[in-house]
Amino acid sequence: MRIFSSKSIYTSDAARAEYERETGGVVTATPPKSRLHLRPQDWLILGLIAAVLCLLMLGGACLVSNRTTIFPGVNVNGVRLSGMKTAQATATTKLAGWDGSDRTVLTVMLPGENSMTVRSGIAGWSQSARTAAETAMNYGREGNLLGNFFAYLRSSLFGYNVAQDLGDEIDADALLAQVNDTVRQVNLDLSDGNLEMDEAAQILRITKGAELLLADPDEVYQKTLTALENHMDVADCVTKTDSDVEAKEIDLQQLHDQICGDPVNAYFDTETMEIADARAGVQFDVAEAQRLWDAAAAGDVVEIPCVITPAAFQKDEASLFRDLLAVKSTSLGGSGWNRVNNVTLAASKIHNVVLYPGQSFSYNETVGQRTWDAGFREAAAYADGEVVQELGGGICQVSSTLYWCAMTANLKILERTNHMFSVGYIEPGMDATVSWGAPDFRFENNRTFPISIVAYVQNGMLTVEIWGTNVDGSYASIDYYVNGMTVTTYRHVFDAWGNELSSEVEAVSTYRTH
Repeated sequence: MRIFSSKSIYTSDAARAEYERETGGVVTATPPKSRLHLRPQDWLILGLIAAVLCLLMLGGACLVSNRTTIFPGVNVNGVRLSGMKTAQATATTKLAGWDGSDRTVLTVMLPGENSMTVRSGIAGWSQSARTAAETAMNYGREGNLLGNFFAYLRSSLFGYNVAQDLGDEIDADALLAQVNDTVRQVNLDLSDGNLEMDEAAQILRITKGAELLLADPDEVYQKTLTALENHMDVADCVTKTDSDVEAKEIDLQQLHDQICGDPVNAYFDTETMEIADARAGVQFDVAEAQRLWDAAAAGDVVEIPCVITPAAFQKDEASLFRDLLAVKSTSLGGSGWNRVNNVTLAASKIHNVVLYPGQSFSYNETVGQRTWDAGFREAAAYADGEVVQELGGGICQVSSTLYWCAMTANLKILERTNHMFSVGYIEPGMDATVSWGAPDFRFENNRTFPISIVAYVQNGMLTVEIWGTNVDGSYASIDYYVNGMTVTTYRHVFDAWGNELSSEVEAVSTYRTH
């Protein structure tokens, strides 16, 4: 291929003659357009370059797939986990405050310098620290080699928050209930001095023309929902400051919607970590209130008849861990030294564990991996349909006894699996098998006060107790029905006077014959 300059088409007679032969003897002022022709050796070079790039990518993909730590740039809500293994990542996320359903994920700013805290259980972020760590470890390891390689590059260059892979659905009902309850209390606080409830006289007193600053629950709910969906840390529901609010007539229907409701017993506030005051229930007739309001002059104190119902459980009656909610003892008769050691060790690890309202308990996370260094020894256990010697053998007696207590304390069971074969230390259908990794035994403290677990081995018996605060005197009882190798367990709940409030199937357990 020859390229001719537009300034000098030919520079010698030989060049001119050759050019005339190529162009048919016609010499033009503009040379013919040149075309790029790749020689065979050029194609070979390009092929080699492409092959080298492919080999580099394949090698990188293989190196990535062989990594035993979390990829660079991977984090959970800003908590850096890159370069860690699962155990270290679990400890790191716990230290950073990621503790399942009790973790604060959003603060909602309300009028009058008030605020509301939304926790992870409502927001759909109820997974444990270990689940978050395992999700981080699994990132970029579940596709093909090239897909994993590009995931590695993406997290290395731009970072990756695995929290987006942990989200459950937002509990809209629980969120709405929390918003309504919080806004109701805030509005009562904001109206202090302009609104008086006389419980003795059953009268609501309001000064006509006085200012009432009310938060709108619908607005608060929508802004909170939007903030959760966009993974925001703070939602601002303060549209005006107190001094900016213009005087306005009171909307009695709005006032009714904000302050009326059923009485609320004293409860444990997980934000302040204190027992919150009880709140009386309030009801009044809006039409009658409007008639009295219209008849009053500006500045008059309007007395509106109402029904004020005091809460049944007041703050001065409340104290933490005052009531024994459940107790169960199971025999260690026939157990060897190793099995007794394992049961005693597992009991000590759940002893004195405190769960605040909304917090969940994981047996595996609490007891930890059963290893020789942790003090566990080999004892009889079920595995693949056989009785084998296993590190930690026997600790299912602790999880089963705790399961019985959790049901009797009327706690919410989150995860429970029965054994393959029935066990002799507890009633049929009331056992809970566990193994490191899975299955696990988990439950939630769905009561309004903290609970404390007590567990110990004494005189050849394992005893588990659950202590808390029984606000209304209700209690639960457990029974079971056997049909061949299937056992149906029932939970019955009664009020303080023995009237049955509910009766539901707790679990259906199917066992095999030995």
